[in-house]
Amino acid sequence: MDEKKKIDVFLEKTAEKLTSLVDVNTVIGKPVRTASGAQVIPFTKVTMGYVSGGGEYGEVKKIEEDECLPFAGGAGTVINVKPAGFLIDDGHECRIVRVTDDALDGLIEKAGDLIGKIIRKGEDA
Repeated sequence: MDEKKKIDVFLEKTAEKLTSLVDVNTVIGKPVRTASGAQVIPFTKVTMGYVSGGGEYGEVKKIEEDECLPFAGGAGTVINVKPAGFLIDDGHECRIVRVTDDALDGLIEKAGDLIGKIIRKGEDA
C-alpha cells in the first residue's frame, strides 16, 4: 500500500471511530420511570471538533515516479458531552427541564412556557 493510501485509510478509520462515539444514545439517554409513574428522559449537548494534517519532509530532491518522500502527520479531537436537561412525561403533559447556565436558553424556555399557558387558556375558554 503506498503512503497516500495509508494516510487516507488512517484518516477514514479515525473519522469512523469518532462518529460511532456520538450516536443517538449519547444525546438522548435511556428513559427512567419514577415511583409515581412519570417517565424521565435525559438529554445532552455534544460538541465535537476534529483536525488533522501532515506533510512530506526530508531533503529536497528529484524523486522517481514510484518513490515516496517520508511523511509526518497528526490528528487531534475534542469531544465535549454536557448534560442539557430532562424530558419529563407524567401522563398528562410533557415538559422540558433544562440544566444550563445560558441566559438565551432560559429565555427561550420561559417563552415556550408562556406560549403554552396562553394556548391552554384559549382551549379552556
